[in-house]
Amino acid sequence: MAKSVYLLGGGGHGRVVLDALLSSGVNTAGILDPDLKVGDRVFGVPVRGGDEFLDQLAPTDVLLVNGLGANPYVGNRKRLFEEMRARGFSFDAVRHPSAVIERECNLGAGSQIMAGAVLQNRVRIGDNAVVNTLASIDHDCVIGTHTFVSPGVVLSGDVLVGESTFIGAGAVVLPGIEIGVNVVIGAGAVVIKSVPDGWIVAGNPAAQIGMNK
Repeated sequence: MAKSVYLLGGGGHGRVVLDALLSSGVNTAGILDPDLKVGDRVFGVPVRGGDEFLDQLAPTDVLLVNGLGANPYVGNRKRLFEEMRARGFSFDAVRHPSAVIERECNLGAGSQIMAGAVLQNRVRIGDNAVVNTLASIDHDCVIGTHTFVSPGVVLSGDVLVGESTFIGAGAVVLPGIEIGVNVVIGAGAVVIKSVPDGWIVAGNPAAQIGMNK
């Protein structure tokens, strides 16, 4: 028997994720979002309530999908994922049918590969990580757990990205670069050298403009 799928969050990123689910033929049982009205529908999928709705469900009978975005901080998304896992729930991975995923890629639990994204061979994507619309991830890249790769990002080959990092729209990272944990890379940045843990960088070439606390 197939498990019921529930989307956590019906805002902007949540709707993008829902589009991917529906385009993939995933029968989504409902949306859980306290900011939406119970009984309303988003793309035909009913709003069931907030997270309290899960109290009446057995974790073994359902799959969750993380609909929270990151702009630019990933903390709420990470917290939701970890809290629900601690309660015994599992997260479904999302793959838009237009995404290109090449040979020997490894995709973590709850990871999301959005429309038009390209993953070349032997890419590894961590749990709860997002590769957003039209992002390009070249061979042998590693994307850490909870990391959010925004639309149009280009990661050249052999890039290593630590967990809980945010890469802004249209950023470019050159081959072999290492990006640390809890980093924020600004939109349009061109990263030509490795970035230590916790740095906020922006510009072309990317330079430190602060610390991500």
